[in-house]
Amino acid sequence: MKILMFNNEFPPLGGGTGTVNFELFNSFKNFPELKIDLITSVAGKKKETEQFSENIKIYKYPVGKKNIHHASNLELIKYTFKASFAGFKLHKKEHYDFVFVWASVPASFPALILKIFKKIPFLIRISGPDIPGYEKRYNTVYKIISPFIKFAWKKAEIIITKCKAEKELVLGINPKLKIKTIFNGVDTEKFYFEKKPDNQKLTLVCSARLIKHKGQYILIEAISNLKKQGIVLYANLVGEGDEKDAYIKYAKEKDVPEQIFFSGYVPREIIVKEYQKADLFVLPSYNECMSNSLLEAMACGLPVIVTDVGGTEELVDKKNGFIFKPGDVNALTDILMNIHQNKEKNNILGQNSRKKAETFNWNHIANEYLKLFNDLNH
Repeated sequence: MKILMFNNEFPPLGGGTGTVNFELFNSFKNFPELKIDLITSVAGKKKETEQFSENIKIYKYPVGKKNIHHASNLELIKYTFKASFAGFKLHKKEHYDFVFVWASVPASFPALILKIFKKIPFLIRISGPDIPGYEKRYNTVYKIISPFIKFAWKKAEIIITKCKAEKELVLGINPKLKIKTIFNGVDTEKFYFEKKPDNQKLTLVCSARLIKHKGQYILIEAISNLKKQGIVLYANLVGEGDEKDAYIKYAKEKDVPEQIFFSGYVPREIIVKEYQKADLFVLPSYNECMSNSLLEAMACGLPVIVTDVGGTEELVDKKNGFIFKPGDVNALTDILMNIHQNKEKNNILGQNSRKKAETFNWNHIANEYLKLFNDLNH
């Protein structure tokens, strides 16, 4: 079975979508019946080719990258055209059975070209922000690209969503679409629990891009509220983003600069250590579906505190963590105070997090994709 994939990001470029792509490749390399070619971007100025495994090859095209964590509109446009030409050329040689699109924008465009001119079917895996209206910061862009996204969805053989909430959003736009929900996964061997020294300071970790909709402002304010009540907690913010300088300034304004540590970007191969150093995980996001960071923290045996958005209901309940409404700083403050006062409960919550994470092992998720591929190819 020959599959052509389009994804404008792949580690070290990008965020969650690239990470999922990478992790699935680690499982797909054990499926000899699959031959996969991926067309993606590269940070350098020259085209690169990587033989990921015997059955997976990656073609990386330069798009003038300025920031490895974000893609500008110009970079997305460059990728669209380069991927379209590259896909056409590769198909002439390989004769693919179908195309897999990672996120509706920009990867749907080259897939549509192959569909129209070469009759190759394609499927789309939704990323979250490619759902019109999903993020307020993209409202202006949605007005321009929504017609294209809806057209691409209509032409796709199937749409893949990561959680119930994402599926409902997509069906709300077009109830006639054929949708398959496949959760994100986690490497439970790479991400594991490690016992911490006793009597250490209570430390939480938040692994996410430093951007407004991830809600780190709320976390900083909650820690400040607790300090005023004589409770000192420490937070490790892992990640980079446009709001970093603003967050550093805000921590100073809230009189907690010594309690907020900015680790910056941490490579995937060592990020497990950041979870293992912490006592709990917090993700105060305004928008989320099935967070890779949340799954990783759970696999490391951490109690988790998250907002009531997206795929929260599939991952978090009273047995392994706490849920609060986005932007509710008072609720987050109360939860952190409760945890501080009942530290012995953390072990039980953490153990339950680990047990639930084990049901989301990547090998299991990869087999769901393989079944979908087989169904599509028959």
